[in-house]
Amino acid sequence: MDWLFPRGLTYPPQFEIPTLTGEPLFAIGPFAITNANFTMALLIALLTGLAILATRDMRERPGGLQNAVELLVQGLADFVTGIAGPGGRRYLPIFGTLFLFILFSNLLSVVIFAGQIPFLHAPTADYNTNFAMAVVAFVAYQIEGFRRHRLSYPKRWFNLSGFKDGPFFGGIFVLVGLIELFSELFRMLTLTLRLWGNVLGGEIMLVVMSALLFVPGLAIPFAGLEVFIGLVQAFIFSLLVLMYFVLAIESHDEGHEEGSHTDTDRVPSAERQPESVAA
Repeated sequence: MDWLFPRGLTYPPQFEIPTLTGEPLFAIGPFAITNANFTMALLIALLTGLAILATRDMRERPGGLQNAVELLVQGLADFVTGIAGPGGRRYLPIFGTLFLFILFSNLLSVVIFAGQIPFLHAPTADYNTNFAMAVVAFVAYQIEGFRRHRLSYPKRWFNLSGFKDGPFFGGIFVLVGLIELFSELFRMLTLTLRLWGNVLGGEIMLVVMSALLFVPGLAIPFAGLEVFIGLVQAFIFSLLVLMYFVLAIESHDEGHEEGSHTDTDRVPSAERQPESVAA
Protein backbone atom coordinates (compact mmCIF):
# COMPACT_ATOMS: atom_id res chain seq x y z
CA MET A 1 0.00 0.00 0.00
CA ASP A 2 3.01 2.30 0.11
CA TRP A 3 2.51 3.33 -3.50
CA LEU A 4 -0.86 4.88 -2.59
CA PHE A 5 0.70 7.44 -0.24
CA PRO A 6 3.30 10.06 -1.07
CA ARG A 7 6.39 10.20 1.08
CA GLY A 8 5.72 11.92 4.40
CA LEU A 9 2.10 10.73 4.76
CA THR A 10 1.24 8.17 7.40
CA TYR A 11 -0.70 4.99 6.92
CA PRO A 12 -3.50 5.06 7.70
CA PRO A 13 -3.79 8.82 7.06
CA GLN A 14 -4.52 11.00 10.06
CA PHE A 15 -7.46 13.43 9.99
CA GLU A 16 -8.77 15.85 12.57
CA ILE A 17 -12.49 16.17 13.34
CA PRO A 18 -13.57 19.75 12.51
CA THR A 19 -14.23 22.00 15.48
CA LEU A 20 -17.74 23.18 16.31
CA THR A 21 -16.72 26.81 15.84
CA GLY A 22 -13.81 28.71 14.41
CA GLU A 23 -10.47 28.74 16.23
CA PRO A 24 -8.87 32.09 17.17
CA LEU A 25 -5.97 33.18 14.97
CA PHE A 26 -5.17 36.55 16.49
CA ALA A 27 -6.85 39.30 18.49
CA ILE A 28 -7.63 42.93 17.72
CA GLY A 29 -8.17 44.50 21.10
CA PRO A 30 -10.94 42.57 22.88
CA PHE A 31 -12.08 40.90 19.64
CA ALA A 32 -10.66 37.57 18.52
CA ILE A 33 -10.38 36.89 14.79
CA THR A 34 -11.03 33.21 14.09
CA ASN A 35 -10.19 31.11 11.06
CA ALA A 36 -13.91 31.21 10.18
CA ASN A 37 -13.74 35.03 10.10
CA PHE A 38 -10.61 34.86 7.94
CA THR A 39 -12.21 32.42 5.51
CA MET A 40 -15.36 34.55 5.39
CA ALA A 41 -13.27 37.58 4.46
CA LEU A 42 -11.64 35.58 1.66
CA LEU A 43 -15.05 34.51 0.33
CA ILE A 44 -16.39 38.06 0.45
CA ALA A 45 -13.31 39.28 -1.42
CA LEU A 46 -13.75 36.50 -4.00
CA LEU A 47 -17.43 37.26 -4.62
CA THR A 48 -16.77 41.00 -4.74
CA GLY A 49 -13.92 40.47 -7.19
CA LEU A 50 -16.11 38.34 -9.46
CA ALA A 51 -18.83 41.00 -9.41
CA ILE A 52 -16.33 43.74 -10.30
CA LEU A 53 -14.80 41.69 -13.12
CA ALA A 54 -18.25 40.88 -14.53
CA THR A 55 -19.48 44.49 -14.50
CA ARG A 56 -16.40 46.60 -15.18
CA ASP A 57 -16.83 46.38 -18.97
CA MET A 58 -20.55 45.97 -19.60
CA ARG A 59 -21.45 45.20 -23.20
CA GLU A 60 -24.76 45.01 -25.03
CA ARG A 61 -23.85 41.54 -26.25
CA PRO A 62 -22.36 39.93 -23.15
CA GLY A 63 -19.91 37.13 -23.27
CA GLY A 64 -17.93 35.02 -20.89
CA LEU A 65 -18.16 36.03 -17.24
CA GLN A 66 -20.69 38.82 -17.81
CA ASN A 67 -23.03 36.42 -19.59
CA ALA A 68 -22.76 33.84 -16.80
CA VAL A 69 -23.43 36.41 -14.09
CA GLU A 70 -26.38 37.88 -15.98
CA LEU A 71 -27.90 34.43 -16.40
CA LEU A 72 -27.44 33.79 -12.68
CA VAL A 73 -28.98 37.10 -11.65
CA GLN A 74 -31.88 36.70 -14.08
CA GLY A 75 -32.56 33.20 -12.80
CA LEU A 76 -32.61 34.40 -9.20
CA ALA A 77 -34.81 37.37 -10.15
CA ASP A 78 -37.32 35.12 -11.93
CA PHE A 79 -37.44 32.82 -8.92
CA VAL A 80 -38.03 35.70 -6.49
CA THR A 81 -40.74 37.12 -8.74
CA GLY A 82 -42.43 33.73 -8.97
CA ILE A 83 -42.51 33.38 -5.18
CA ALA A 84 -43.20 36.94 -4.02
CA GLY A 85 -44.74 38.57 -7.10
CA PRO A 86 -43.42 41.54 -9.14
CA GLY A 87 -43.02 43.72 -6.04
CA GLY A 88 -40.78 41.10 -4.48
CA ARG A 89 -37.86 42.01 -6.74
CA ARG A 90 -36.85 44.55 -4.11
CA TYR A 91 -35.80 41.59 -1.97
CA LEU A 92 -33.56 40.12 -4.67
CA PRO A 93 -30.33 41.67 -3.22
CA ILE A 94 -30.69 40.06 0.21
CA PHE A 95 -31.97 36.77 -1.26
CA GLY A 96 -29.17 36.55 -3.82
CA THR A 97 -26.47 37.63 -1.37
CA LEU A 98 -27.47 35.04 1.21
CA PHE A 99 -27.78 32.30 -1.41
CA LEU A 100 -24.39 32.91 -3.05
CA PHE A 101 -22.50 33.43 0.20
CA ILE A 102 -23.95 30.30 1.83
CA LEU A 103 -23.46 28.25 -1.33
CA PHE A 104 -19.77 29.16 -1.66
CA SER A 105 -19.24 28.59 2.05
CA ASN A 106 -20.86 25.16 1.84
CA LEU A 107 -18.79 24.23 -1.20
CA LEU A 108 -15.65 25.18 0.71
CA SER A 109 -16.56 22.68 3.41
CA VAL A 110 -16.62 19.95 0.75
CA VAL A 111 -12.95 20.52 -0.02
CA ILE A 112 -11.90 18.08 2.65
CA PHE A 113 -8.36 19.33 3.15
CA ALA A 114 -9.63 22.87 3.71
CA GLY A 115 -11.12 21.51 6.92
CA GLN A 116 -7.67 20.23 7.90
CA ILE A 117 -5.84 23.51 7.35
CA PRO A 118 -5.62 25.49 10.59
CA PHE A 119 -6.30 28.94 9.10
CA LEU A 120 -9.29 27.79 6.98
CA HIS A 121 -12.72 27.00 8.35
CA ALA A 122 -15.98 27.05 6.40
CA PRO A 123 -17.99 30.04 7.73
CA THR A 124 -21.28 28.13 7.70
CA ALA A 125 -19.68 25.38 9.81
CA ASP A 126 -19.48 27.98 12.60
CA TYR A 127 -22.83 28.59 14.27
CA ASN A 128 -21.80 32.16 15.11
CA THR A 129 -21.80 33.06 11.40
CA ASN A 130 -25.15 31.40 10.80
CA PHE A 131 -26.72 33.06 13.83
CA ALA A 132 -25.44 36.45 12.69
CA MET A 133 -27.06 35.95 9.27
CA ALA A 134 -30.30 34.84 10.94
CA VAL A 135 -30.34 37.91 13.19
CA VAL A 136 -29.66 40.27 10.27
CA ALA A 137 -32.48 38.66 8.28
CA PHE A 138 -34.84 38.83 11.29
CA VAL A 139 -34.16 42.54 11.84
CA ALA A 140 -34.46 43.28 8.10
CA TYR A 141 -37.89 41.73 7.60
CA GLN A 142 -39.20 43.20 10.86
CA ILE A 143 -38.13 46.65 9.64
CA GLU A 144 -39.87 45.94 6.35
CA GLY A 145 -43.03 44.94 8.22
CA PHE A 146 -43.00 48.15 10.27
CA ARG A 147 -42.28 50.18 7.13
CA ARG A 148 -45.30 48.70 5.39
CA HIS A 149 -47.82 48.62 8.25
CA ARG A 150 -46.29 51.16 10.63
CA LEU A 151 -47.78 51.00 14.13
CA SER A 152 -50.36 48.41 13.09
CA TYR A 153 -47.65 45.81 12.54
CA PRO A 154 -47.36 44.70 16.22
CA LYS A 155 -51.07 43.75 16.16
CA ARG A 156 -50.04 40.39 14.73
CA TRP A 157 -48.54 39.63 18.16
CA PHE A 158 -50.62 41.80 20.51
CA ASN A 159 -54.16 41.59 19.19
CA LEU A 160 -56.74 42.88 21.67
CA SER A 161 -59.62 43.09 19.20
CA GLY A 162 -61.10 39.83 20.48
CA PHE A 163 -62.10 41.41 23.79
CA LYS A 164 -65.00 43.14 22.06
CA ASP A 165 -66.60 39.69 21.82
CA GLY A 166 -65.87 38.82 25.42
CA PRO A 167 -62.93 37.91 27.64
CA PHE A 168 -62.76 34.34 26.35
CA PHE A 169 -62.17 35.32 22.74
CA GLY A 170 -59.89 38.13 23.87
CA GLY A 171 -57.72 35.68 25.79
CA ILE A 172 -57.59 33.33 22.78
CA PHE A 173 -56.46 36.17 20.51
CA VAL A 174 -53.76 37.21 22.98
CA LEU A 175 -52.55 33.61 23.34
CA VAL A 176 -52.38 33.12 19.57
CA GLY A 177 -50.46 36.38 19.18
CA LEU A 178 -47.91 35.36 21.81
CA ILE A 179 -47.46 31.97 20.12
CA GLU A 180 -46.78 33.73 16.82
CA LEU A 181 -44.30 36.07 18.52
CA PHE A 182 -42.33 33.19 20.03
CA SER A 183 -42.43 31.32 16.72
CA GLU A 184 -40.85 34.32 14.99
CA LEU A 185 -38.13 34.52 17.62
CA PHE A 186 -37.42 30.81 17.23
CA ARG A 187 -36.95 31.33 13.49
CA MET A 188 -33.47 32.67 14.21
CA LEU A 189 -32.61 29.50 16.12
CA THR A 190 -34.02 27.11 13.52
CA LEU A 191 -32.27 28.91 10.65
CA THR A 192 -28.99 28.73 12.56
CA LEU A 193 -29.13 25.11 13.66
CA ARG A 194 -30.44 23.72 10.36
CA LEU A 195 -27.61 25.19 8.31
CA TRP A 196 -24.89 24.64 10.91
CA GLY A 197 -25.87 21.04 11.60
CA ASN A 198 -25.92 20.04 7.94
CA VAL A 199 -22.62 21.70 7.03
CA LEU A 200 -20.72 20.54 10.12
CA GLY A 201 -22.22 17.06 9.83
CA GLY A 202 -21.10 16.89 6.20
CA GLU A 203 -17.55 17.85 7.12
CA ILE A 204 -17.43 15.20 9.84
CA MET A 205 -18.83 12.59 7.44
CA LEU A 206 -16.15 13.34 4.84
CA VAL A 207 -13.37 13.16 7.43
CA VAL A 208 -14.64 9.89 8.90
CA MET A 209 -15.16 8.24 5.51
CA SER A 210 -11.71 9.33 4.31
CA ALA A 211 -10.13 7.87 7.43
CA LEU A 212 -12.08 4.61 7.15
CA LEU A 213 -11.32 4.20 3.44
CA PHE A 214 -7.65 5.14 3.99
CA VAL A 215 -7.52 6.91 0.63
CA PRO A 216 -9.08 10.41 0.48
CA GLY A 217 -10.00 9.99 -3.19
CA LEU A 218 -12.40 7.16 -2.37
CA ALA A 219 -14.57 9.66 -0.46
CA ILE A 220 -15.42 11.52 -3.71
CA PRO A 221 -18.96 10.02 -3.93
CA PHE A 222 -19.66 11.30 -0.42
CA ALA A 223 -18.24 14.68 -1.44
CA GLY A 224 -20.72 14.76 -4.32
CA LEU A 225 -23.56 14.11 -1.88
CA GLU A 226 -22.32 16.92 0.33
CA VAL A 227 -22.20 19.29 -2.66
CA PHE A 228 -25.88 18.56 -3.28
CA ILE A 229 -26.74 19.03 0.40
CA GLY A 230 -24.81 22.32 0.48
CA LEU A 231 -26.78 23.59 -2.53
CA VAL A 232 -30.08 22.57 -0.97
CA GLN A 233 -29.24 24.18 2.38
CA ALA A 234 -28.23 27.46 0.73
CA PHE A 235 -31.51 27.43 -1.18
CA ILE A 236 -33.60 26.61 1.90
CA PHE A 237 -32.02 29.33 4.08
CA SER A 238 -32.44 32.08 1.49
CA LEU A 239 -35.93 30.90 0.49
CA LEU A 240 -37.15 30.92 4.09
CA VAL A 241 -35.83 34.44 4.56
CA LEU A 242 -37.68 35.51 1.40
CA MET A 243 -40.90 33.93 2.68
CA TYR A 244 -40.46 35.70 6.02
CA PHE A 245 -40.35 39.01 4.14
CA VAL A 246 -43.58 38.10 2.33
CA LEU A 247 -45.28 37.12 5.58
CA ALA A 248 -44.09 40.30 7.29
CA ILE A 249 -45.70 42.60 4.75
CA GLU A 250 -49.00 40.73 4.62
CA SER A 251 -51.55 42.50 6.76
CA HIS A 252 -53.36 40.69 9.58
CA ASP A 253 -55.97 43.42 9.88
CA GLU A 254 -58.60 43.85 7.16
CA GLY A 255 -59.20 47.52 7.77
CA HIS A 256 -55.52 48.29 7.68
CA GLU A 257 -55.02 46.18 4.57
CA GLU A 258 -57.50 48.28 2.62
CA GLY A 259 -55.89 51.61 3.37
CA SER A 260 -52.26 51.04 4.24
CA HIS A 261 -50.86 50.50 0.75
CA THR A 262 -51.83 50.34 -2.89
CA ASP A 263 -52.18 47.20 -5.00
CA THR A 264 -49.14 48.13 -7.07
CA ASP A 265 -46.93 48.41 -4.00
CA ARG A 266 -48.07 45.21 -2.35
CA VAL A 267 -46.15 41.98 -2.81
CA PRO A 268 -48.79 39.36 -3.61
CA SER A 269 -48.63 35.98 -2.00
CA ALA A 270 -48.69 32.72 -3.91
CA GLU A 271 -52.39 32.30 -3.06
CA ARG A 272 -53.33 35.72 -4.43
CA GLN A 273 -51.45 35.33 -7.72
CA PRO A 274 -51.07 31.67 -8.64
CA GLU A 275 -50.22 32.63 -12.19
CA SER A 276 -47.03 34.32 -11.01
CA VAL A 277 -45.83 31.08 -9.48
CA ALA A 278 -46.53 29.21 -12.70
CA ALA A 279 -44.52 31.79 -14.61
